[in-house]
Amino acid sequence: MADLVKQDYYRFPSVSKLKPEDFDNVQSLLTNSIYLQDSEVTVKGFRIYGAPWTPWFNGWGFNLPRGQSLLDKWNLIPEGIDILMTHGPPLGFRDWVPKELQRVGCVELLNTVQRRIRPKLHVFGGIHEGYGIMTDGYTTYINASTCTVSFQPTNPPIIFDLPNPQGS
Repeated sequence: MADLVKQDYYRFPSVSKLKPEDFDNVQSLLTNSIYLQDSEVTVKGFRIYGAPWTPWFNGWGFNLPRGQSLLDKWNLIPEGIDILMTHGPPLGFRDWVPKELQRVGCVELLNTVQRRIRPKLHVFGGIHEGYGIMTDGYTTYINASTCTVSFQPTNPPIIFDLPNPQGS
């Protein structure tokens, strides 16, 4: 984190005021929320799983090399999940980065979502340029980034409805 602070000083000057110990136990600072890192929670009958991992992209946190490293993380996702929350998108779904002229989504995540997990909803937001909604006919993909590509928090919230889970 300290290296990222130095690297992004001009873009995020307020971050430079943080000390390394400020990053210890940062999860304990969260109140009235549930932090999901390779874990799940059930809320009103919906099984929700969260994972922060993404293919390497501009040196941000939770980056892993494409391939087996990411697949190992996606293999932790249990079957029967209703809502999958990840930082980055699967390949081909709201993942186009015009500046790079390429899609930056994760193919291993795409295969996991479409072939094994098949959640009703997959929510992510790491690629700000991809804000919006798509579907493959079964799963609805929502890039819910609140920020624009310029890191301005001006994208409106995306509201969705899901039918109640069976048995609830």
